[in-house]
Amino acid sequence: MLSLSKLFIAPSSFMEFDNQIIKNFKKKRISFTKNPVGKKLDSNQLIKFAKNSDYIIAGTEKYDARTINQLPKLKYLFRMGSGIDNIDTKYLKNKNIEFNRSHITPEIAVAELILGHIILIYRNLFNHNLDMRNKIWKKNMGSTIHGKTVGIIGYGKVGKYLHKLLRNFGAKIIINEKKKISQKKTSLKNLIKNSDIISINTSLISEKKILDKKNLKLCKKNCVIINTSRPEVLDYNYLYIMLKKNKILGAGLDVFEKEPYFGKLSKLKNVFMTPHIGSYSKEIRLKMEQEALDAIFKIIR
Repeated sequence: MLSLSKLFIAPSSFMEFDNQIIKNFKKKRISFTKNPVGKKLDSNQLIKFAKNSDYIIAGTEKYDARTINQLPKLKYLFRMGSGIDNIDTKYLKNKNIEFNRSHITPEIAVAELILGHIILIYRNLFNHNLDMRNKIWKKNMGSTIHGKTVGIIGYGKVGKYLHKLLRNFGAKIIINEKKKISQKKTSLKNLIKNSDIISINTSLISEKKILDKKNLKLCKKNCVIINTSRPEVLDYNYLYIMLKKNKILGAGLDVFEKEPYFGKLSKLKNVFMTPHIGSYSKEIRLKMEQEALDAIFKIIR
């Protein structure tokens, strides 16, 4: 009798919307285990839950050499989502572990979230809603996106789609991008000094933060900073100081160096935070999940 193939699914919310997937596993003779902790796994948890797995559908958890070495049965790893900086793909290749990744990209969901952050901050919607629930009728003057200058750092798929959305709001767009693009670019310093809204959309990771203390000091007084990309690109400690002292208008944050995050930024009223939900829309998620499963089914077949 053939043994069952063992699959570990690391993303915590996988298969929330489609019960038919479970039936497909049974047909394909796949024994699967899902992330049992309901959040991003650390390396020790990943090793504990996936150590006997032949196949893994990965999320944002870390797959470095140490972790990979503790997964002796692993044959195939599929990264569901955008970005592969959490995976040592060279080491996977050295270990003859096949690797694949999502080709469905979440730029629509991420760009819409960025737009949502901007509107919530500009119109103070969160605090207005809280006041209403507490029977407080208080109007706080907001601002419009129309006529504002939005600096987009990183002009990949998310940056381009965000540009498309904001253009329809009547915003002026300036772009900073290291790669060659057809659109007119500006220097990072010029973007920071002239932007009313700064959205960080780069997937590039380097030792130097893009918005470090020195660059944050260049921001306009009324500036709003949005980060839905990587926590490493922004100096959160100095951002906290600026927000607390009202040196800038506000910030919208979807990514944090340690997640779940319940730190000091959550105490500030001029910060709007979401729990890393950039690509977390039902429509995008279903497509990504099916793509991941199709890849697994194809390998096992």
